[in-house]
Amino acid sequence: MEHHPFLSFDNGLEITYSDIKEKKSGSEYITIYFEQPNESGTDFKSAQCDYPCGSFTNIKGYSSEEINGLWKHVAKAGPLAMSFEKAPV
Repeated sequence: MEHHPFLSFDNGLEITYSDIKEKKSGSEYITIYFEQPNESGTDFKSAQCDYPCGSFTNIKGYSSEEINGLWKHVAKAGPLAMSFEKAPV
C-alpha cells in the first residue's frame, strides 16, 4: 500500500492518502493519514481515517479537540483524493 502526498501546511501538518481498498461488503474506501511534529519538535502526532464513513484510528499525540478540527480536512480532502484514485491513468 502506498501513501500518496496530498497537502502540506505551514504548521507542519502533512496529509497523505492510500490506494483504494475494498471492504468485505464490496464498497471502496481510502485511508487518509495525518502527521505533524508535536509542540516540542521531538516526535510526531499522527492519526488516520477511512473515507468515506470511517472514524479516526491509530491516534497518537492529538487531543480530542485537534481530532475534531481534522474532520474538516477529511470532508474537503476525502472526495478529491478518492477521485484522484479512481481517475484513469
